[in-house]
Amino acid sequence: MPVPPQEVPDGLSPEAYKRLANLYTLMGCQRQAAEAMSKSIEANIGNSGASSDGKSGDGYELGMRAGMQFGLSLLKLLRQTTKEMDCEDDDHPEAPKDKPMTTEQAAALQEMRSQLLALGISEEETTKYLEGLVKSLEELKTSQPPPRDVPEGLSAKDYYELGLKYKEVGWTEQARDALQLAMEADPDGESGKHAQRFLRTKIPRFPVPLVAEQTNIRGFNQLFHGEQVAARETFEALIEQYPDFEWPYGNLGSLCIQLGEIRKAKEILKKALEINPYYVNAWLHMARAEALDSDFEAAYRCLDKVIGIDPDDQSVKGIKQLIDQVAQE
Repeated sequence: MPVPPQEVPDGLSPEAYKRLANLYTLMGCQRQAAEAMSKSIEANIGNSGASSDGKSGDGYELGMRAGMQFGLSLLKLLRQTTKEMDCEDDDHPEAPKDKPMTTEQAAALQEMRSQLLALGISEEETTKYLEGLVKSLEELKTSQPPPRDVPEGLSAKDYYELGLKYKEVGWTEQARDALQLAMEADPDGESGKHAQRFLRTKIPRFPVPLVAEQTNIRGFNQLFHGEQVAARETFEALIEQYPDFEWPYGNLGSLCIQLGEIRKAKEILKKALEINPYYVNAWLHMARAEALDSDFEAAYRCLDKVIGIDPDDQSVKGIKQLIDQVAQE
């Protein structure tokens, strides 16, 4: 199938816009997906007018648009928060972290409140959700990183949880050490098995220096903030300098999918999987690329591969549903 253009075209039918919304979502282009769904509803209104109760458009489509708009508002809030964290003055660690909410953050929260109410969420549930979200963001800003050196004498469960924290802050080698200690402490137990699976699927196959980890994080942040050219340069430089580090391949493959460079994405992701055949994110990206290339059987095989590697992965269900919709259209 032809890859959608980077900008949503005008003059299509409601069905064509709905299909575009699914394709943009599969590509990871949230803004274009929301715009395409809005155009689908507008086209429906133009074709059929408002209903007898004064409402217009299909309820499912309205819900889809509200959901996508909510996702965009949440993404906007997260981007604003991470940019604020990136701008913290590292020379003054004693500076208070409980800064007042910015005007942009307050506006994003207000948008999200309206969108949740439009989705039929009660006022009470909406308030509770947003309060929890604000609390989580504040905890993110004030959270302390784990100790730089992996401590001794912990239980298998504690080592496993510590490994997850190390991975979260981008310290993959400390994560590797903590997970291996969890496996040694409980080789046949639940913590040991979880540690083994996480080590195999979420940690680089080969040790990488800290500078490579941090550069990859910088590239991911550039991609998250929409700086596609800078992110591409970062990932390509990393691949050239550290050819056995699979994460930049996965991130660059995902970026190429966003840009509609599907063949290039598949080539890059294949290299990532040659380095680490248990690299779950690369299999998930490959599933999206294969679906966008109309090879749905290959896409489903990629998802089956993920389930075989990590049955608890939470991403498979949503991607499969999206591929199902595109395959049936």
